[in-house]
Amino acid sequence: MEELRTQWNDLYRTKLPAMAKARDQAQPKWPVFLDHCFARIVLDNAIGIDKPWTEVVKSPAVKNMSEEQLTNAISLAERLANGEANLVELDERSLELRGKTSKTGAKRKAPTESKPDVKPEPKTKKRKPEETISKYFMPSPEKTKLSRSPVENDDVKSKRDATDDAPPAAGKDLPDMKVQLDRIASSTTLTPFRKQTLTMLCQVPPGRYSTYQAMSNYITATSHKTCARAIGNAMRNNPFAPEVPCHRILAADGSLGGFGGSWGEDGKHASKKHAILHEEGVRFDSKGKVKGPPFREFHA
Repeated sequence: MEELRTQWNDLYRTKLPAMAKARDQAQPKWPVFLDHCFARIVLDNAIGIDKPWTEVVKSPAVKNMSEEQLTNAISLAERLANGEANLVELDERSLELRGKTSKTGAKRKAPTESKPDVKPEPKTKKRKPEETISKYFMPSPEKTKLSRSPVENDDVKSKRDATDDAPPAAGKDLPDMKVQLDRIASSTTLTPFRKQTLTMLCQVPPGRYSTYQAMSNYITATSHKTCARAIGNAMRNNPFAPEVPCHRILAADGSLGGFGGSWGEDGKHASKKHAILHEEGVRFDSKGKVKGPPFREFHA
């Protein structure tokens, strides 16, 4: 391991920066010159893969990488030195993972607007909530009789009793969040970043919503750099749903966002997410945009 660590340190601290300063022909263009920039590019692409490397291993990387991770990092660094890998392309990919601006001027969607890689599905009529939703989230008999879609026409809505827009009754049997936090903390399969994300979900109260961007802004300000896409990926396949409420997280523009592996109003589970939110007291306007400000009062 010590030999691998020495080799890695030499590559990113000495060899690659020296080649960049000399404008070595191994690369048609050298977009970076500093050692920590080369470390970022190589580790994001060799270790992080689909997220910043800091979400996979602790810093300093040289002391915390496994033998396999060190080998992969060294291999990619050597490919850069030999001209077998394109430094500009790897730098752009690293910047995109971190939600930073492209250096090439290429237009790309901001992380807040990006959607998971799922095929769009044909539009279908919204279905009533399925029996797989826990009893806590099922509509009450009185509301079921009204047979309303969670996204309502404002004219129709105005004719109803104003109390129908109130959040669920305070005495309703809600999940014990201390129990959920213990489940998250004791998990042996979740990464530290996924634990952090799911723990934040427990802070969003019923009748409120937050956004992928709001969560990423909080983590970036208090812990480490991340982006909305990384938040969405961390919540996919939530093993503690619906008690750990990933359904309360929407897109930054106020639209429905993702749920159950699909995205937006055309997603396979869109009607289920609408039904859960509606029962909790979250309302959407006739254009499908949520009403009210997002929850941002996260805390450590």
